Amino acid sequence: MGRKATVVVAITAIFAVLAPAGAITLGTKVLRGAAIGYAVKQSAGPLDKFINKVTLQRGMPSNLGTKVVPILSVGEKGYVGGAQVSGPANLVKGVRAVFQYEQNFSGANYRLKVLVPSSSINPLQLKRVPKVGISAVIDVAIAGGLKTHYVGGGVGVGGIIRAAAVAVGVRAAAKSLNSAINTITFNKGAATVVVPMVSFGEKAYIGGGQVSGSTAAIASVAAVWQYEDLFSNGRFRVKVLVPTNSVNPLKMKRVKGAGITAVIDTAVARQREVPKRRPLDLRRLRSGEDVLRTRTATKPAKTDQGKHLGWYIGKHKGWDKNAKDKPGKPRRD
Repeated sequence: MGRKATVVVAITAIFAVLAPAGAITLGTKVLRGAAIGYAVKQSAGPLDKFINKVTLQRGMPSNLGTKVVPILSVGEKGYVGGAQVSGPANLVKGVRAVFQYEQNFSGANYRLKVLVPSSSINPLQLKRVPKVGISAVIDVAIAGGLKTHYVGGGVGVGGIIRAAAVAVGVRAAAKSLNSAINTITFNKGAATVVVPMVSFGEKAYIGGGQVSGSTAAIASVAAVWQYEDLFSNGRFRVKVLVPTNSVNPLKMKRVKGAGITAVIDTAVARQREVPKRRPLDLRRLRSGEDVLRTRTATKPAKTDQGKHLGWYIGKHKGWDKNAKDKPGKPRRD
Protein backbone atom coordinates (compact mmCIF):
# COMPACT_ATOMS: atom_id res chain seq x y z
CA MET A 1 0.00 0.00 0.00
CA GLY A 2 1.35 3.39 -1.05
CA ARG A 3 1.74 6.51 1.00
CA LYS A 4 -1.44 8.03 -0.39
CA ALA A 5 -3.49 5.00 0.58
CA THR A 6 -1.93 5.03 4.04
CA VAL A 7 -2.93 8.67 4.54
CA VAL A 8 -6.48 7.86 3.42
CA VAL A 9 -6.70 5.05 5.98
CA ALA A 10 -5.32 7.32 8.71
CA ILE A 11 -7.94 9.97 7.95
CA THR A 12 -10.57 7.23 7.92
CA ALA A 13 -9.52 6.10 11.40
CA ILE A 14 -9.63 9.63 12.81
CA PHE A 15 -13.04 10.27 11.27
CA ALA A 16 -14.41 7.01 12.61
CA VAL A 17 -13.29 7.79 16.16
CA LEU A 18 -14.38 11.41 16.25
CA ALA A 19 -17.83 10.80 14.74
CA PRO A 20 -20.53 11.27 17.43
CA ALA A 21 -22.18 8.08 18.63
CA GLY A 22 -25.59 9.26 17.49
CA ALA A 23 -24.28 10.12 14.07
CA ILE A 24 -22.81 6.72 13.17
CA THR A 25 -23.94 5.95 9.64
CA LEU A 26 -23.26 3.12 7.24
CA GLY A 27 -20.50 5.23 5.70
CA THR A 28 -18.86 5.69 9.10
CA LYS A 29 -18.99 1.94 9.78
CA VAL A 30 -17.43 1.19 6.41
CA LEU A 31 -14.59 3.64 7.06
CA ARG A 32 -14.00 2.31 10.56
CA GLY A 33 -14.06 -1.26 9.24
CA ALA A 34 -11.48 -0.37 6.59
CA ALA A 35 -9.18 1.09 9.26
CA ILE A 36 -9.51 -2.05 11.43
CA GLY A 37 -8.86 -4.35 8.47
CA TYR A 38 -5.79 -2.37 7.49
CA ALA A 39 -4.40 -2.42 11.04
CA VAL A 40 -4.82 -6.21 11.31
CA LYS A 41 -3.24 -6.90 7.92
CA GLN A 42 -0.27 -4.63 8.64
CA SER A 43 0.43 -6.30 12.01
CA ALA A 44 -0.54 -9.87 11.08
CA GLY A 45 3.02 -11.27 11.21
CA PRO A 46 4.07 -9.78 14.57
CA LEU A 47 0.67 -10.66 16.08
CA ASP A 48 0.99 -14.28 14.96
CA LYS A 49 4.45 -14.59 16.56
CA PHE A 50 3.23 -12.88 19.76
CA ILE A 51 0.27 -15.25 20.14
CA ASN A 52 2.44 -18.30 19.58
CA LYS A 53 4.91 -17.00 22.15
CA VAL A 54 2.12 -16.50 24.71
CA THR A 55 0.80 -19.99 24.02
CA LEU A 56 4.28 -21.48 24.47
CA GLN A 57 4.76 -19.57 27.73
CA ARG A 58 1.62 -21.24 29.07
CA GLY A 59 3.18 -24.65 28.52
CA MET A 60 1.01 -25.45 25.52
CA PRO A 61 3.22 -25.75 22.42
CA SER A 62 1.59 -26.35 19.06
CA ASN A 63 3.09 -27.78 15.89
CA LEU A 64 0.14 -26.62 13.82
CA GLY A 65 0.33 -23.92 11.18
CA THR A 66 -0.97 -20.51 12.30
CA LYS A 67 -1.92 -17.25 10.61
CA VAL A 68 -3.59 -13.96 11.59
CA VAL A 69 -6.43 -12.70 9.38
CA PRO A 70 -9.18 -10.06 9.74
CA ILE A 71 -12.61 -10.90 11.18
CA LEU A 72 -15.57 -9.93 9.01
CA SER A 73 -18.91 -9.56 10.79
CA VAL A 74 -22.00 -10.74 8.94
CA GLY A 75 -24.10 -8.28 10.95
CA GLU A 76 -21.82 -5.25 10.56
CA LYS A 77 -20.77 -6.13 6.99
CA GLY A 78 -17.25 -4.96 7.68
CA TYR A 79 -14.03 -5.73 9.55
CA VAL A 80 -14.53 -5.88 13.34
CA GLY A 81 -11.19 -7.32 14.49
CA GLY A 82 -8.73 -10.09 13.84
CA ALA A 83 -8.24 -13.78 14.53
CA GLN A 84 -5.43 -16.30 14.55
CA VAL A 85 -6.40 -19.49 12.74
CA SER A 86 -4.63 -22.80 13.31
CA GLY A 87 -4.61 -26.20 11.64
CA PRO A 88 -2.70 -28.10 8.98
CA ALA A 89 -0.23 -25.65 7.41
CA ASN A 90 -1.36 -26.31 3.82
CA LEU A 91 -4.98 -25.48 4.75
CA VAL A 92 -4.15 -22.48 6.92
CA LYS A 93 -2.44 -20.83 3.94
CA GLY A 94 -5.76 -20.73 2.11
CA VAL A 95 -7.64 -18.81 4.83
CA ARG A 96 -8.26 -15.16 3.88
CA ALA A 97 -10.70 -14.11 6.59
CA VAL A 98 -12.85 -15.29 9.49
CA PHE A 99 -16.57 -14.62 9.32
CA GLN A 100 -18.31 -13.84 12.60
CA TYR A 101 -22.02 -14.29 13.16
CA GLU A 102 -23.84 -13.66 16.46
CA GLN A 103 -27.16 -15.14 17.47
CA ASN A 104 -29.08 -15.71 20.71
CA PHE A 105 -30.07 -19.23 21.72
CA SER A 106 -32.54 -20.65 24.23
CA GLY A 107 -34.37 -17.43 25.07
CA ALA A 108 -31.18 -15.32 25.11
CA ASN A 109 -29.67 -17.48 27.86
CA TYR A 110 -26.76 -18.15 25.50
CA ARG A 111 -25.20 -15.80 22.96
CA LEU A 112 -23.40 -17.63 20.16
CA LYS A 113 -20.46 -15.97 18.46
CA VAL A 114 -19.79 -18.26 15.52
CA LEU A 115 -16.34 -17.99 13.88
CA VAL A 116 -15.88 -19.54 10.44
CA PRO A 117 -12.50 -19.57 8.64
CA SER A 118 -13.13 -18.84 4.96
CA SER A 119 -11.03 -18.91 1.78
CA SER A 120 -13.09 -15.98 0.43
CA ILE A 121 -13.75 -12.50 1.82
CA ASN A 122 -17.08 -12.31 -0.01
CA PRO A 123 -19.92 -13.28 2.37
CA LEU A 124 -21.97 -14.43 -0.63
CA GLN A 125 -19.17 -16.83 -1.57
CA LEU A 126 -18.20 -18.00 1.91
CA LYS A 127 -16.08 -21.13 1.67
CA ARG A 128 -15.37 -22.80 4.99
CA VAL A 129 -11.85 -24.21 5.28
CA PRO A 130 -12.06 -27.66 6.91
CA LYS A 131 -9.83 -28.79 9.79
CA VAL A 132 -8.97 -25.15 10.61
CA GLY A 133 -10.12 -23.47 13.82
CA ILE A 134 -9.65 -20.20 15.72
CA SER A 135 -6.84 -20.05 18.27
CA ALA A 136 -7.12 -16.36 19.21
CA VAL A 137 -9.52 -13.42 18.83
CA ILE A 138 -8.03 -9.93 18.47
CA ASP A 139 -9.73 -6.62 19.38
CA VAL A 140 -8.38 -3.51 17.66
CA ALA A 141 -8.24 0.04 19.05
CA ILE A 142 -8.33 2.66 16.28
CA ALA A 143 -7.17 5.36 18.72
CA GLY A 144 -5.82 5.20 22.26
CA GLY A 145 -5.29 1.84 23.91
CA LEU A 146 -7.32 -1.08 25.17
CA LYS A 147 -7.40 -2.31 28.74
CA THR A 148 -7.27 -5.93 29.76
CA HIS A 149 -10.74 -6.94 30.88
CA TYR A 150 -11.91 -10.06 32.61
CA VAL A 151 -15.49 -11.17 33.01
CA GLY A 152 -15.80 -11.42 36.77
CA GLY A 153 -14.42 -9.52 39.71
CA GLY A 154 -12.09 -12.03 41.31
CA VAL A 155 -12.45 -15.55 42.60
CA GLY A 156 -14.45 -15.15 45.78
CA VAL A 157 -17.41 -17.18 47.04
CA GLY A 158 -19.73 -15.43 44.60
CA GLY A 159 -17.31 -16.05 41.73
CA ILE A 160 -17.07 -19.75 42.53
CA ILE A 161 -20.85 -20.10 42.65
CA ARG A 162 -21.19 -18.20 39.38
CA ALA A 163 -18.49 -20.33 37.75
CA ALA A 164 -20.18 -23.54 38.85
CA ALA A 165 -23.51 -22.31 37.46
CA VAL A 166 -21.89 -21.45 34.12
CA ALA A 167 -20.23 -24.87 33.88
CA VAL A 168 -23.47 -26.69 34.71
CA GLY A 169 -25.41 -24.61 32.19
CA VAL A 170 -22.94 -25.20 29.35
CA ARG A 171 -22.69 -28.93 29.98
CA ALA A 172 -26.46 -29.34 30.22
CA ALA A 173 -27.04 -27.54 26.91
CA ALA A 174 -23.88 -28.78 25.14
CA LYS A 175 -25.59 -31.04 22.60
CA SER A 176 -28.28 -28.48 21.73
CA LEU A 177 -25.71 -25.69 21.43
CA ASN A 178 -23.45 -27.83 19.27
CA SER A 179 -26.33 -28.69 16.94
CA ALA A 180 -27.42 -25.04 16.67
CA ILE A 181 -23.90 -23.85 15.79
CA ASN A 182 -23.48 -26.56 13.17
CA THR A 183 -26.78 -25.53 11.61
CA ILE A 184 -25.69 -21.89 11.42
CA THR A 185 -22.32 -22.80 9.87
CA PHE A 186 -23.73 -25.47 7.51
CA ASN A 187 -21.29 -27.93 9.04
CA LYS A 188 -21.90 -31.47 7.84
CA GLY A 189 -18.49 -33.13 7.95
CA ALA A 190 -16.27 -31.75 10.72
CA ALA A 191 -16.52 -33.37 14.16
CA THR A 192 -17.47 -30.82 16.84
CA VAL A 193 -18.21 -30.65 20.56
CA VAL A 194 -19.18 -27.90 23.02
CA VAL A 195 -17.22 -27.63 26.29
CA PRO A 196 -16.97 -25.05 29.10
CA MET A 197 -14.52 -22.16 28.71
CA VAL A 198 -12.16 -21.18 31.54
CA SER A 199 -10.23 -17.93 31.99
CA PHE A 200 -6.62 -17.68 33.19
CA GLY A 201 -7.47 -14.25 34.62
CA GLU A 202 -10.34 -15.60 36.69
CA LYS A 203 -9.30 -19.27 36.92
CA ALA A 204 -13.02 -19.92 36.67
CA TYR A 205 -15.64 -20.85 34.09
CA ILE A 206 -16.76 -17.85 32.03
CA GLY A 207 -18.72 -19.45 29.18
CA GLY A 208 -18.37 -22.14 26.55
CA GLY A 209 -16.72 -22.89 23.25
CA GLN A 210 -17.26 -25.19 20.31
CA VAL A 211 -14.15 -27.05 19.21
CA SER A 212 -13.77 -28.83 15.90
CA GLY A 213 -11.27 -31.33 14.51
CA SER A 214 -10.87 -35.06 14.20
CA THR A 215 -13.15 -37.32 16.21
CA ALA A 216 -10.19 -38.55 18.28
CA ALA A 217 -8.97 -35.02 18.99
CA ILE A 218 -12.24 -33.50 20.18
CA ALA A 219 -12.98 -36.56 22.32
CA SER A 220 -10.09 -35.61 24.61
CA VAL A 221 -11.00 -31.91 24.95
CA ALA A 222 -12.23 -31.11 28.46
CA ALA A 223 -12.25 -27.31 28.32
CA VAL A 224 -11.16 -24.24 26.38
CA TRP A 225 -8.77 -21.96 28.27
CA GLN A 226 -8.76 -18.23 27.53
CA TYR A 227 -5.86 -15.92 28.25
CA GLU A 228 -5.88 -12.16 27.56
CA ASP A 229 -2.88 -9.96 26.87
CA LEU A 230 -2.12 -6.64 25.21
CA PHE A 231 0.11 -6.08 22.19
CA SER A 232 1.66 -2.96 20.63
CA ASN A 233 1.08 -0.66 23.63
CA GLY A 234 -2.55 -1.69 23.96
CA ARG A 235 -3.44 -1.19 20.31
CA PHE A 236 -4.44 -4.86 20.12
CA ARG A 237 -6.04 -7.01 22.81
CA VAL A 238 -5.40 -10.70 22.19
CA LYS A 239 -7.69 -13.40 23.59
CA VAL A 240 -5.85 -16.68 23.18
CA LEU A 241 -8.21 -19.67 23.04
CA VAL A 242 -6.65 -23.07 23.71
CA PRO A 243 -8.47 -26.45 23.65
CA THR A 244 -7.02 -28.55 26.49
CA ASN A 245 -7.47 -32.00 27.99
CA SER A 246 -7.95 -30.75 31.58
CA VAL A 247 -9.63 -28.03 33.62
CA ASN A 248 -6.61 -27.97 35.92
CA PRO A 249 -4.13 -25.29 34.74
CA LEU A 250 -1.23 -27.22 36.27
CA LYS A 251 -2.01 -30.45 34.44
CA MET A 252 -3.55 -29.37 31.18
CA LYS A 253 -2.09 -30.07 27.75
CA ARG A 254 -3.10 -28.56 24.45
CA VAL A 255 -5.09 -30.92 22.23
CA LYS A 256 -3.48 -30.98 18.81
CA GLY A 257 -5.77 -30.98 15.82
CA ALA A 258 -8.61 -29.14 17.64
CA GLY A 259 -9.59 -25.52 17.02
CA ILE A 260 -12.30 -23.14 18.22
CA THR A 261 -15.25 -22.50 15.89
CA ALA A 262 -17.56 -20.64 18.28
CA VAL A 263 -17.50 -18.77 21.59
CA ILE A 264 -20.55 -18.92 23.86
CA ASP A 265 -21.49 -16.30 26.44
CA THR A 266 -23.70 -17.67 29.21
CA ALA A 267 -26.27 -15.91 31.38
CA VAL A 268 -26.48 -17.34 34.90
CA ALA A 269 -30.04 -16.09 35.42
CA ARG A 270 -32.79 -16.91 32.95
CA GLN A 271 -33.39 -14.03 30.57
CA ARG A 272 -36.75 -12.61 29.59
CA GLU A 273 -37.79 -10.45 26.71
CA VAL A 274 -38.18 -6.76 27.53
CA PRO A 275 -41.38 -5.39 25.94
CA LYS A 276 -40.70 -2.83 23.28
CA ARG A 277 -41.92 0.68 23.93
CA ARG A 278 -44.37 2.15 21.48
CA PRO A 279 -42.76 4.70 19.16
CA LEU A 280 -43.12 8.32 20.24
CA ASP A 281 -45.61 10.26 18.14
CA LEU A 282 -44.25 13.81 17.85
CA ARG A 283 -47.54 15.02 16.44
CA ARG A 284 -49.24 14.37 19.78
CA LEU A 285 -46.71 16.33 21.80
CA ARG A 286 -47.61 19.79 23.06
CA SER A 287 -45.59 22.55 24.64
CA GLY A 288 -45.46 22.97 28.41
CA GLU A 289 -47.50 26.18 28.06
CA ASP A 290 -50.31 24.34 26.25
CA VAL A 291 -50.40 21.63 28.90
CA LEU A 292 -50.52 24.22 31.70
CA ARG A 293 -53.30 26.13 29.96
CA THR A 294 -55.32 22.93 29.53
CA ARG A 295 -54.89 21.91 33.14
CA THR A 296 -55.95 25.37 34.34
CA ALA A 297 -58.98 25.44 32.11
CA THR A 298 -60.19 22.00 33.15
CA LYS A 299 -59.63 22.54 36.88
CA PRO A 300 -63.02 22.62 38.66
CA ALA A 301 -64.04 26.05 40.01
CA LYS A 302 -64.55 26.56 43.75
CA THR A 303 -68.15 26.66 44.91
CA ASP A 304 -67.72 30.09 46.55
CA GLN A 305 -65.81 31.61 43.59
CA GLY A 306 -62.63 32.04 45.59
CA LYS A 307 -64.14 33.95 48.56
CA HIS A 308 -63.42 31.06 50.97
CA LEU A 309 -66.57 31.73 52.97
CA GLY A 310 -66.78 30.04 56.30
CA TRP A 311 -63.11 29.64 57.10
CA TYR A 312 -63.27 32.26 59.84
CA ILE A 313 -66.19 30.74 61.74
CA GLY A 314 -65.23 29.77 65.26
CA LYS A 315 -62.56 30.92 67.67
CA HIS A 316 -59.00 31.14 66.28
CA LYS A 317 -57.05 32.65 69.15
CA GLY A 318 -53.47 33.62 68.47
CA TRP A 319 -53.80 34.06 64.70
CA ASP A 320 -53.53 37.82 64.90
CA LYS A 321 -52.60 39.49 68.16
CA ASN A 322 -53.33 42.97 66.80
CA ALA A 323 -56.94 42.21 65.94
CA LYS A 324 -59.88 41.06 67.99
CA ASP A 325 -60.66 37.46 67.34
CA LYS A 326 -64.40 37.24 67.60
CA PRO A 327 -66.77 34.63 66.24
CA GLY A 328 -68.37 35.74 62.97
CA LYS A 329 -65.74 38.38 62.19
CA PRO A 330 -63.18 37.74 59.38
CA ARG A 331 -59.48 37.96 60.13
CA ARG A 332 -57.67 40.91 58.60
CA ASP A 333 -54.36 40.20 56.84
